[in-house]
Amino acid sequence: MSSEQILPGDPSLLRTIYRAAGWARIALVVHMIVVNGMRASQVRQPGLLMLACLVAAGWSVAACFLNLRSRWRTRWLMLLDMAITLAVVGSSRLVLGVDLLRESYLGLACYWMLAAPAVLAIWRGPLAGLIGGVLVGSVQFLQAPSLAPRAWGDVLLMAAIPTFIGLVVRQLSSAIADRDRNLATVAALEERERLNRIVHDGVLQVLAMVAREGAELGPRGQLLASLALRQEDQLRATLQDRRVDIQGGGFLDVNTTDVTIMLEKHQSDTVTVATMAGQLNMADARAKELDRVISEVLANVSKHAGPGAHAWILLEQEGNELIISVRDDGVGVTQEQLDAAAAAGRLGVKESVIGRVIDLGGTSTLTTSPGSGTEWEFRMPLE
Repeated sequence: MSSEQILPGDPSLLRTIYRAAGWARIALVVHMIVVNGMRASQVRQPGLLMLACLVAAGWSVAACFLNLRSRWRTRWLMLLDMAITLAVVGSSRLVLGVDLLRESYLGLACYWMLAAPAVLAIWRGPLAGLIGGVLVGSVQFLQAPSLAPRAWGDVLLMAAIPTFIGLVVRQLSSAIADRDRNLATVAALEERERLNRIVHDGVLQVLAMVAREGAELGPRGQLLASLALRQEDQLRATLQDRRVDIQGGGFLDVNTTDVTIMLEKHQSDTVTVATMAGQLNMADARAKELDRVISEVLANVSKHAGPGAHAWILLEQEGNELIISVRDDGVGVTQEQLDAAAAAGRLGVKESVIGRVIDLGGTSTLTTSPGSGTEWEFRMPLE
């Protein structure tokens, strides 16, 4: 994967990197000219030496400008860069002579030969830089093969430096891309929260009012109430969705549900929801099970608490633990009544409530007495 593919939205970073690589190339070609000038009287072909230095200097200046423009950064440019480098490196034996090469093992290109593999690493990553570096280093080694450490050491150097440059550029590009996606995600979520407040304070309240009072307006009112209730559920589900589609970044929190928003959908004339915590994300599967627990408890309130009973839901957080209290002001229930219901096969409390909470890794506590209503307290880890 190339750096351009990793970071398509920030060309300024790559431009800065290529500019730095260009200046480094010019510094290396100056070093090449100085070193070759100092040994010009010892070389076999002084004329070819001057020509090679002019070619390297001219190409260095041209490559600096070409690499700064993304449209010129193509496979053909990189191949031409490598070809010119290999030609200069491969002419060391002819131009300098074997004796001069073995004296210092410093080829005609000196360390200017690093420039092309380094740019290749920036363009196509560490593997491309490694291949380019090994190729140039091998050609340099073949000019005067030897077991001397100075001879084969340059091959290792040519392999390591471009690879390291490619790794650094890739990690830097990836980190900046992640930062940009995170900033875009935060901005999108903040805007969604702002719109959620507007919708919650306006549209949802109107839909809830139509759902409550529509039944009193006859058959058409009942139809409107049913449609309003359905649209209210769909809208709440949409507001609950925490996914944010950022180009190149996919979805955020695609498998989680905000428990706070999930509980708020139970708000009605007979149910009051209060949350003492902020956004609490829970895995979708766990959140669905928790929602079934709350729905079962509220269904029991509606069936058994008596006419006019009201329920309250309180959400709190202690560290990584979620605490949900559900209480009502109904007629209450005795332990004997619960045992009798279980014996008769009505296992809603045992299986639909307590069993699900245990499966979620939590605990449940029921406090009740005749005439004093009931109160459930559920404690469970978020993860």
